[in-house]
Amino acid sequence: MSRPFLFSSLIIIGLTVFLLGYELTLHHFVKWHFLVTGAVHFIMAIIINRQYTKKDINYLGWIHVVAAVLFFAYGHFQF
Repeated sequence: MSRPFLFSSLIIIGLTVFLLGYELTLHHFVKWHFLVTGAVHFIMAIIINRQYTKKDINYLGWIHVVAAVLFFAYGHFQF
């Protein structure tokens, strides 16, 4: 994987941690924040997974896929 994709992936993960910290300071969670975060992780999962052409373990790809599913699900089923 090239360095720009690695750094952009780590920046997105850092921004997600920052968003979760921000959400914990609010009185109630905002639904569209989680949906947008899930969409960003979904796009990053596609970009990162396209970088691997050999059978290596793709940790960043798996992190983005799991984060996308969790954030989409929480944003969709939030009351």
